Amino acid sequence: MLATTELTESNTAIYPLSDGLDAFTARLVSIEAAQVSIDVQYYIYRNDETGTLLTWYLYKAAERGVRVRILLDDMTTGALGNGLAALVRHPNISIRVFNPAHYRERRTWSFVTDFGRMNHRMHNKSLTVDNMLSIVGGRNIGDEYFSANEAVEFGDLDVFMMGAAVDEVSDQFDLYWNSSQVRPVEQLEEKSIDAVELFETHAALQAFQQSLPENLYVRRLVTTPMLEKLLNQRVNWYAVDAEVIFDPPNKLHTHLNQGILVDDLATFFSAAEEQVLIISPYFVPTQSGADELVSWAKSGVDITVVTNSLAATDVLAVHSGYQQYRQQLIEGGIKLYELKADLTRKYKQAEAKMFQGSSRSSLHAKSFVVDDEAIFIGSFNYDPRSAWLNTEMGVIIYDKPFSKKFLTGFYHDLPSKVYQVKVEDNKLVWLDLVSGERHYKEPNTSLWQRFMASFLSWLPIESHL
Repeated sequence: MLATTELTESNTAIYPLSDGLDAFTARLVSIEAAQVSIDVQYYIYRNDETGTLLTWYLYKAAERGVRVRILLDDMTTGALGNGLAALVRHPNISIRVFNPAHYRERRTWSFVTDFGRMNHRMHNKSLTVDNMLSIVGGRNIGDEYFSANEAVEFGDLDVFMMGAAVDEVSDQFDLYWNSSQVRPVEQLEEKSIDAVELFETHAALQAFQQSLPENLYVRRLVTTPMLEKLLNQRVNWYAVDAEVIFDPPNKLHTHLNQGILVDDLATFFSAAEEQVLIISPYFVPTQSGADELVSWAKSGVDITVVTNSLAATDVLAVHSGYQQYRQQLIEGGIKLYELKADLTRKYKQAEAKMFQGSSRSSLHAKSFVVDDEAIFIGSFNYDPRSAWLNTEMGVIIYDKPFSKKFLTGFYHDLPSKVYQVKVEDNKLVWLDLVSGERHYKEPNTSLWQRFMASFLSWLPIESHL
C-alpha cells in the first residue's frame, strides 16, 4: 500500500469500500470537504434515512457556494415527490433525470405505451467532488446499501479514488449530463413549487439537522474507524493503474462501430490464463454465455461464480433466469456458490439493539477478477440487462498486489457466507462448507418461492433480466 504522494500523473490512488458504514462515511466526508463542485449520479436515490442525510449534506454544500449537480435515472424519482423540484430552486443545485417518463403522474402508463424507450435505464453510480475524489461501484443511495435497514443489508463494493481515473469519471458524468437522453427536472414537473413549499422543504431539512445528535445511525457513523482514518489522513491508499469504462448514454442507438461496456469486459476476460472470479448478484449468463464459460473451463481456466441464493435474492425473476443454467455450469467444471440469506452481523457495542445487524443479507456487489492481475468493480451485472439494455459503468484496476489481497480476503471469508452448489446423482445439492450439511432443495425457501421461480423460468423474459 502506497501513499498518495507516490502517484504519477497517470496513476490513481484507490481504497476499497466493502463495509456499508465506511462507504457512507466516505461519501459524507467527501461532500463536507467540497469547495468547488459535487457531481452525483445514481440509479436509485431513496427518500429514506440515508437519502435524507446525504441530501442534507448536499444542501449544506450548496449553501456555502459549492455547485451541486444531481443526475438520477427517472425510474425511482417519483418517490421523491416535490422535494426534487424544491431543491432545484436553490441557485447552486441543478437536477436532471435520465430517460424521463412523459406521463409524470402515470408512469405505468408510460411503460405500457412506450416500453422500448422506458426499458432503457441509467444504472451508473458515481459521486465526484472537486474533480479530485470519486466513489464508483455497486451502491445506490438507500438504507439497505449502507447498513441502515433492519430488514435487509446488501453486501456491496465501491472503490474510493483520487488521481487520473477521477478525470475519466468526470468526463463520463459530463457526457451524460449534456446528452439528449437527459432533461432538467424543473421542465418535467406538472406544477410549480411556490414559496411556501420551498420554505417547508428548507424547514424540514433544518429540523432533520437538529435531530442528528440523537440519530442512532449517525451515532454509528461517528464510531467507524473509517471516519478517523479520513479525518487524520490515515487511509492506506493503493497506487494503481486504473481505467474507467462506461456505456454511452444513447446505448440503445449505438452503431456497431461504437463500443459499449460489454465489449471492454470481453477484452478484460479474454486475458485470463489461470482463473476468473465472477461476483454478480444477478447472474443470467444466457445459453451462449454459459457455453462460453464452460469452454473457458475446459481450456484450463479455473472459473468461480458467486451469486445470490433464491432465499437471498431481491429479484425472483432474475433467479428464475439463472437457475436453468446451474447444472450445465457445474458439470462443465465451474465452481458455483450461492450466498446464504440468514447471515446477521452483530456489532459488539454496549447498546446492542442500536448496533444490531440486518436480519437478512443479499449480495449486491458486482466485481470480476482475472488471474490475480486485474479486477473490475462497478455497476455491471452478468446478465442481458446490463449487457444490452441499461447503461453501466465501472473501473478496471490493473494491480497485482491489490488483486491478490482482494482474492485472499474473499476466499478466506467465503466458506461461512455461501453454499456450494454441486451435482450429485444428477441432482443439485447445496453444501454448507462449515457444517458439511447437505440440502436437497434450495435452503430457507418456501414451496411457493420455488414454484414461482420455476414458473417464471418458463416465460420468454430472459432478454429483459
